[in-house]
This record gives sequence, structure tokens and C-alpha cells, in this order.
Amino acid sequence: MRAVEGNVVSEKVPGGSLIAAVLDRELMAWSDRGGASRYLGERWSEQCTVALEEAVGSEVPVPRGRPFTLRAVVRLDENPEIAIQAGQHKLVNPDFVLYGSRDGEEHILQSADAKFAVDTIRSPQVSAAALEALLAVEGGLVGAAIEAKLGGPVGDPYRVEQGVFLSPISPLTDYFLPRVTSGPGAPVDPQEVILLPVDPVAMFTGLPMTRLIGILARIDRLPVSPRENILSAMYYFRLACACAWMWVEEHTPLLSNDPPPEVDPTGLADETSRRVRGAHTAYEVVQGWYETVERVSRSRQEVRSMAVMPVRMREIRAMVEAAGLGEDRGVLRRVRGALERRYRTRLVETVGEIPARPNRPLPAILEDVANASRGLYPELRRLAAELVEREAAEARGER
Repeated sequence: MRAVEGNVVSEKVPGGSLIAAVLDRELMAWSDRGGASRYLGERWSEQCTVALEEAVGSEVPVPRGRPFTLRAVVRLDENPEIAIQAGQHKLVNPDFVLYGSRDGEEHILQSADAKFAVDTIRSPQVSAAALEALLAVEGGLVGAAIEAKLGGPVGDPYRVEQGVFLSPISPLTDYFLPRVTSGPGAPVDPQEVILLPVDPVAMFTGLPMTRLIGILARIDRLPVSPRENILSAMYYFRLACACAWMWVEEHTPLLSNDPPPEVDPTGLADETSRRVRGAHTAYEVVQGWYETVERVSRSRQEVRSMAVMPVRMREIRAMVEAAGLGEDRGVLRRVRGALERRYRTRLVETVGEIPARPNRPLPAILEDVANASRGLYPELRRLAAELVEREAAEARGER
């Protein structure tokens, strides 16, 4: 790993090098809770879109085949319905379909998939057979997207070619690519991977955690800048995403009916700046923050263990059976759901919202929650009976 060209070696990052740091399991888990992998995939797809649009009119390579002239780029990953439909048919869909021509007569279709990390790529994901299967789906959204882009059906004759993966030029790609393209049984042919330049600034501009990259990088003072070096940018972006997740966790109440707060970029930057004071490494900042978050998470879990709806499922089931509805799972599910919603509302009304860092001792708070839950039992028991009777009346055709 350390021998990969461009991989910066430093004891200030976990694993002793930037590649090792980017692949650190703990950091990946924390940062992905803050959306790191999703952001990396989305932003790389945007850069691939730009590169493909700029390539219209030029030749596109075909693995083990003849190149063709690119005429149009059909982007599929912006429509989540396409992935849903593909999944329903147990198919995989690419991020793009490329349309072009060969020898001025033959129409060509080719899959292209944006893959920021090449360690997960497999040839069948972009195979000609996979695209043909998508095009064969009745009412298929892939075919509709292609026709919408071209303004009509693909002309005859047309040919579906083996697709390609679009990956960034980076030391991380250099590290993983030989592992998936060489040796017996390699999952990918080297010709199926097209390497494109990556702009670190464009990858992360405008995201709520981007302001943290510079704050964190200045602690380590590595010999490369995140603005110019993609490995450095990835590492500090992952740290920044971990910080964003931890900020939300630290500000999410122990008990509330409201969703977790959205990341406040200014508040996040201020808190990170406060935490970096005196830190020896950026990773140390995140580790220390996680210890705080763990304490809050444990407290939240203890409150959750006490905030249990007091009417048990066996009681609801007995009511449903007594009403002549058997064990209708639909009735059970609806009644249970309505009771849970009423319980959460009434519990917060009774004990109040509990902040992430309450002023009162946690044992006293837990006792209040337990007492409130027990006190709500009669009210919820009556509501359960009303709900079951309503379901029974509907089953009898009454209004």
C-alpha cells in the first residue's frame, strides 16, 4: 500500500498512509452515517456526466470491440424509479446509457457506470446482456428514457455492446485496480475501466460539511492539499462527514416527537473549531467526539428502553379475537400503529421533551418516563378497545 505512487505516508493518519486512512473501518462507519459514500457517489456521477457530455462527437472505446462515435448520453441514475423497476425484475441498471453510431450506419447502445471505488466493480453490471434485459422489460423505463433523449426509437439496425466503468485517476484506484483486473478469474477486464481526471474542489463544494475539510487538514499539515490531492480530500471529507453525524447525534433529544435536527453548517463549524484546539491530529478530534456521542447514545437507549408502549400485543390480539376478527394482521398492525403514535404524543406531553444533555440526573428521568408510561395504560387500553370496535364495525359494513 505504501509503495503506491502518490500515497502520502504520515503517522498523523490512521494506518500510517492516506490510502490506509481512507479505508479505515472505524472512520468509514462513522462517516457513512454522515452520508460520505453517498455524497462521493453522487458527486462522482456529476463529474462523469460532464465528462461524457464533453465527449459527444468523439470516439468511445468498446472492450474487445471496435469504438463508436458518441452521439448522446442518457443519464439514468437521476430517476430512482428506474432502479426500483430493475430490482423488481432482478436486474441491475447502469448510471448511463451511451448512444452512438459506427461506420455511419450501425446504431450502438452501451452501458456506463460511474464507480468512484473500483474494488466493487464486476463485468456483469455493465454487460450487453444486462442492458438487453432492461430494454426487454415491458413498459421499461430504461427504453423510455433512451427514446425521450433521442426524440424517438433507436434506429435499426442497432447493437448493444459491452459496457464500461468510469473511475477516477487516483492512488486509490491504482491500489485496487490490479486486484480486480488481474489473475485467473478476475471479475473485470482492464479494457472495461475508463479512468477520468477528478476535481477535488468540485467533488465537495457546497456540502454542509465541506467547511470542515480545511479546519481538520490544518491540524495535520500534510505535504499535500485537499484542494489538489483527491486522497487528502477524501480523507478529510470522511472526517468531516463523521463530525456532521456526531453533531446531529449530540443535538438529538433523548425523547422527542420531532425528527433529528438538520445539520447547521455554522454550528457544526464552530463546534469543530472548538474541538480542534489542542488536538494533535484530526483523527484524534473525531475519536474524542465519538466518545461524547457514545455517552449520549447510551442515555438515549436507556430512555428508549423505558419508553415502551404499555399495552402489549397479546392484549391487542385478544381484543381482536374477541371482536370476531380472528388474528387479522392488518387490524393488529393498524391498531398497534395508532396506539404507538398516541403513546409517543402523550408521553412527551406528560414528561416533556428530554434534551440530549439534560440538567437532571438520568436515573430520575428514567423513573419519570417509567411512571408516565404506567400512568398512560388505562387511557391507551380504552383507545385500543375503541379502535378494535371501529375495525369490527367496518368489517360488518357499518359506518
